[in-house]
Amino acid sequence: MKFNSFLNKIKVKVAVLSAFVMALTCLGGCGNQPSSGNPAQPSVTTSDTGFVMYGTYDYDSTDTAVLVAKDTEGATLTFLNNELGKRYTLGYDGTTGFYDRYGQLISLSQLTVGDIVDLRFVKEKRHLTMAALSSAAWVKQSTDQYVFNGIKNEVTLGNDIYKLSDDLFCYSGKEELDYREINSADVLTFRGIDTTVYSVSVEKGHGYLRLSGHEYFVGGWIEIGTKNIQKITEDMLLTVPEGTYNIVVSGSGMSVDRSVTIKRGLETILDLSDVVPETPKEGLVLFSITPADATLYIDGEKVDTSSAVSLTYGLHQLMCTCDGYQTLTRYLSVGEESAGISITMEKETEDVSGNGSSSDVSGNGTSTVQTTTTANNRVYINAPTGAECYVDGNYVGVVPCYFPKTTGSHVVTLSMTGYNTKSYTITVDEGASDMSFSFTDLEATTP
Repeated sequence: MKFNSFLNKIKVKVAVLSAFVMALTCLGGCGNQPSSGNPAQPSVTTSDTGFVMYGTYDYDSTDTAVLVAKDTEGATLTFLNNELGKRYTLGYDGTTGFYDRYGQLISLSQLTVGDIVDLRFVKEKRHLTMAALSSAAWVKQSTDQYVFNGIKNEVTLGNDIYKLSDDLFCYSGKEELDYREINSADVLTFRGIDTTVYSVSVEKGHGYLRLSGHEYFVGGWIEIGTKNIQKITEDMLLTVPEGTYNIVVSGSGMSVDRSVTIKRGLETILDLSDVVPETPKEGLVLFSITPADATLYIDGEKVDTSSAVSLTYGLHQLMCTCDGYQTLTRYLSVGEESAGISITMEKETEDVSGNGSSSDVSGNGTSTVQTTTTANNRVYINAPTGAECYVDGNYVGVVPCYFPKTTGSHVVTLSMTGYNTKSYTITVDEGASDMSFSFTDLEATTP
């Protein structure tokens, strides 16, 4: 009898516990799938203790916004409504449902900063009840096929042109940034709705390379990987995609190879002061050019190709011109006592874009960009005051400063001792007037 009485008590306790669990489940919304309908009134339930239980159906407000911050310690998410330019923060808990664009449950970790999401929330309590990847949004993942136009506030992705939202959210790692801080070689992910871009995330960014002790190489060339080739000046600060590169520095008949790792947002110094000057070596190069009446320029100087041309070891820039043919520009690396080079030019074709013809350079991914310098017009950099200013890698002065106005895109890099280096890509128009740019103050380097 005592054993049966004890067993009956256990059954009663189990039944009471089961009823309590079922009650909690129903208070939580009796399910966690998104509703296709919109309930007239939220069904928020408050217990006698004051504890509020929310479910997916419990909301009085909706929105489509960009996720701009995740605070897992404080259990809050911050969103940006691009249409209104408004940011707001909502709390979440175990009753909040997270979904992919197809309505399947996912974890919060699967939502990424920059994602466009459809939201349901209780406005007064600032409580998020549901966040789902918006089915109306599109994503272009990890691409380097883009061109920003800062004048028109547009970006070209492949063959399509998109408007940039007035409140475009752009970030790299954990840092929010101005989209002008993006370098043309960065790898980006774009997100938007219809023909408007709402967010841009930097998947692979850039850092900076400064040369030191390179006086013997001034006037020569620096090769960074296979696509980035630039003439060496006395003071230069280059913007380089993050990664590890084999860098070749050549000039005065010398050539040096170094392996350098570029880290995102950081400045790396390539010190060449240990290079011992050598007697310049020279090689003879015999050119065969079609058509025969073409004119060849090497490092900017016209040369006679009727006989072999003597060139110092290292990299040289060639430009071949002829009426009725496309101008051809390429780089030639001299490293032997003698060599023969054959050049065949292509006949000029009409450019349907009306922007002039262009030609490929040496097959290494570099291209000749036609630009126009507007006589007597300048581009002024007015802030941040005191920063060293480099344009396309070359030093132009201390801010405030200016440089000749040349149409097209230019990279403005700002550097100051004790502060993080920053670069901006600007678009210079064709108008016959000066342009001015001001940028935010540089941030102090973290000790």
